[in-house]
Amino acid sequence: MWKLTVNSRFVLTLTLATLALCGCLGNSGSSTPPPNGVQLYPGDAAISVTWNYDPAIQYWIFYAQDPTLTTLNWSTNELLNAGVLTYVSSPSILCNGTFRTVINNPPPLNPLYPATYVTINGRTGSSPGGEGSSLVYTTPRAAGGPFSPWIAGDAIPAGNVTFNGLGYAALTSCGYSGRPPWGIYVAVGSGGAIYSSTLAPNVAGPLIASSGNVGMTWTQGNIPIGFSANLVSVAGVATSGNNPAAPNLLFAAVGNGGAMLRSVDGQNWALANGNPTSNNLNAVAWGGTAFIAVGDQGVVLTSPDGLTWTPSTNAATAEQNSAPNLNAIHCTANSCVAVGSNGATLWTSDSGAQWAMYTFGTNNWIGVAYGNQDANADDTAVVNFPVGGGVTITVQNEAINTWVVVDGSGNYAYATSTGGWIAGSSPIATSSVVGIDYTTRFLALDGSGNAWASENGINPFLLVGNSGITNPTSLRSNGQGYVALGVSGTNASSF
Repeated sequence: MWKLTVNSRFVLTLTLATLALCGCLGNSGSSTPPPNGVQLYPGDAAISVTWNYDPAIQYWIFYAQDPTLTTLNWSTNELLNAGVLTYVSSPSILCNGTFRTVINNPPPLNPLYPATYVTINGRTGSSPGGEGSSLVYTTPRAAGGPFSPWIAGDAIPAGNVTFNGLGYAALTSCGYSGRPPWGIYVAVGSGGAIYSSTLAPNVAGPLIASSGNVGMTWTQGNIPIGFSANLVSVAGVATSGNNPAAPNLLFAAVGNGGAMLRSVDGQNWALANGNPTSNNLNAVAWGGTAFIAVGDQGVVLTSPDGLTWTPSTNAATAEQNSAPNLNAIHCTANSCVAVGSNGATLWTSDSGAQWAMYTFGTNNWIGVAYGNQDANADDTAVVNFPVGGGVTITVQNEAINTWVVVDGSGNYAYATSTGGWIAGSSPIATSSVVGIDYTTRFLALDGSGNAWASENGINPFLLVGNSGITNPTSLRSNGQGYVALGVSGTNASSF
């Protein structure tokens, strides 16, 4: 059943837009003819809009999931998910978490996935906008397939290196400067190998339907002289957020024998202070205020900067006589789940200061991911009453708040509350599973490079595509799509 709420913040936006549309803010300049060449490129819960742009003209983009959209009715009629972007340039990105994202049915054949329609008008000065361009429409599609292609990047030129892990630090979020999000991917492997690639899309970026996105290129990192440990996991964060000129980057890489490296740019790496463990470290993640690394025999370490590490004395595994090996960790804000052998799942809600153990089964869990909303099962209608009358309706996505864990054989379990694990209905894949992550659905990668998706982690996983990667080892989301990494340095991305 839909829940009805009133969104008062939207009233101010509508008021300002209405005043501008009617010329009530003063009138100088003139309306302009509608722009030509308007095109839409669907991505995962996002749409890239391009047109024949004239910098002398001020453009507004009107959108709604309704074919009756015009530049005049978007704020007064009952249009689904209607909105406007003001004073924009080409390209611009519609980043709307309420877009229903196609998984297995191509648009516009399935009415459950209403298309998003767009029209653009222009003006100079403070004049009302002119006539809108002809309506164009598209439907966002989920990354990973079948309608979002996997595009091969340049293979990492690393010789005989075995690559084990992939991390990402976001420099921007979707919509910054009218572009898809961009950031830095880092791959780590044997012999201390570290390579980085900046994903910085331009023009329509990774949302171009015909080609997916530009292939990634990789640069070898600088590691300390004599360092040769096997690195298996890496994590990064830009603590300033949406400020690529000064992102305040931090990266941490971990590996065998307690190996730990730290970087502030993803390119130049230094040894961490001291060596608090000699156990193998198998995974690292940013936990909101600190890095958290986990490894063999239940070891848990935390660090605010990737440089100084402290054992977590409150880790629940310390209470066991035979602590499990911890293989993976995933965090959302300050909440993290670490998983490992003998069904071990450790939970924290304070960046690793306190932990609780919830054992589920005897599986050797090797991956964990978190999903915060389901772009395919809307259940909440927000009704707005803008100044001047009328009604607008926005349908929000169901908040799923679900954790999913997988083992190497494709068995999985999900939980919507702390420790409340429920076994999945059937194995994910017919071959081994190497990783799992989330954008607007959960995506798992198997040992043959196949991508398997579940809308909410509860429904069974379905085969949706193939990454083209032979012997994949890692899968990582950037919030709008995925990058897959192969053992020999092959890689591919889908957005």
